[in-house]
Amino acid sequence: MNRREAIKVAGLVAVVAAVGAEAKMATEHMNRIEMKPKNPAKMEKGELKHSPLITLKEKDAKGYTLVEISIGQGGIIHPSTQDHWIDFIELYSDGKLVGKSTLEPEISRGATAFALKLDGVKELKAKSGCNLHGIWTSTLAV
Repeated sequence: MNRREAIKVAGLVAVVAAVGAEAKMATEHMNRIEMKPKNPAKMEKGELKHSPLITLKEKDAKGYTLVEISIGQGGIIHPSTQDHWIDFIELYSDGKLVGKSTLEPEISRGATAFALKLDGVKELKAKSGCNLHGIWTSTLAV
């Protein structure tokens, strides 16, 4: 192998290593710390941006209620960029996991919906995971 070919191979190896490192960081450096607002009655902008908003729609003829969850409150919507996004949303009914959506950066926004039978349910809890700012939880008394 001559010098020029060696430089090309070394450059290719460096690029592959950089891409591999970036992919590794993306999967290993997700913030999974459970976060809580300092004052739930008066949340700051960053807290509003990350807190799930649970909205109940009307019950259908089969007894299912559409439960919509969007991430962000007070007109503040969480971004969905390659570097900062909501990677999952979970919904719990009286402490039992009833649904989970996995989201991808840029092509999906932090929002989902589930149809549930809510007869006898006392509390809904939504959790959302921000890749940078941890896991945020909101509850709604039914």
